[in-house]
Amino acid sequence: MKYMNFIILLIFVFSINLGFSQFGPKKKELKSKIDTLEMLLKVQKSEINNLQFRDSLSFSEIKRLSSEMKDIKQYVIDLNNELIVLKNLNQSVTEENQKLKKLYEQLIKKVEIHQILIRNVIGGDSLEIFEKQIEKEKNEKNKINTNLKTQNFNNFALEFISKLKKDGEKSLKEYISDSTNLFYLSKPGFITAVVKINDISEFAEEIPWKIALESFKKSNFSFIEGEKPEINCDMADLYNKRGCYGGIEENFNKISKSIEDLKEFSPEEEIPLMNEINEIKELEKTIIAFIYSTDGNLGFYFIKHNETWKLVCLEIEDPCST
Repeated sequence: MKYMNFIILLIFVFSINLGFSQFGPKKKELKSKIDTLEMLLKVQKSEINNLQFRDSLSFSEIKRLSSEMKDIKQYVIDLNNELIVLKNLNQSVTEENQKLKKLYEQLIKKVEIHQILIRNVIGGDSLEIFEKQIEKEKNEKNKINTNLKTQNFNNFALEFISKLKKDGEKSLKEYISDSTNLFYLSKPGFITAVVKINDISEFAEEIPWKIALESFKKSNFSFIEGEKPEINCDMADLYNKRGCYGGIEENFNKISKSIEDLKEFSPEEEIPLMNEINEIKELEKTIIAFIYSTDGNLGFYFIKHNETWKLVCLEIEDPCST
């Protein structure tokens, strides 16, 4: 009986051990699945956080763009308001111009009526005398202004001639403007050559200039205010008068004319300064004074720049040579 109980107990223990041995693998498998699920849960949580972060950035970007759109809209509104103001201003200016035009026309009519009344009161002959008197006063005023200019230039001319005789071409440097070029006209024959001088030292090797300058330095003529000597090849002396003259220059065009003559003489050749002819013509309009010496056949032409006289063109002629 005891033996049977022992056997039964042994069978029971064995059964329990067998049960536990069967439950062990299932527990490990279940734990593995739980770990896998926890890992998946962490991954999903991380993705959710990323999506939330992205949504937050997208919201901020949309908010920024919305703010910019509002600014752009306001800018468009401001521009439109400015356009309206400018349109109104332009309309006001147009109306003002029309009023001024009408006023000008009315004044013209009044002047014409006054002229008729004056003619009827004082007579045609008296009116003509009156108009001549006004013109005379105007001419005298212009003459005074011209005399002042001439007097100012005469003082300058005496200084220029003195320095040129003393220091030669080196003295020219202080009389050349930084804003203009110096043009050199050389006439060894019937065609005048035109060169733009960039450096005064270029004259050092120029034989015609050396000869002309030497003759000019030896000249005993004093500077005289007067018209430029005229060349007359039928006269033995070639000039209608001798001396060193200077004064106001009018309608100077020697640079552009020489270039155009060169082009006419050699139409197939490329004339270097031809492409600058319009600018040169504009510069020539500003030339208002000259110095010309028959000793050396030298001509100097000046503009008024910043209340000082500046040399723009230097001319050497060989009268009547061919």
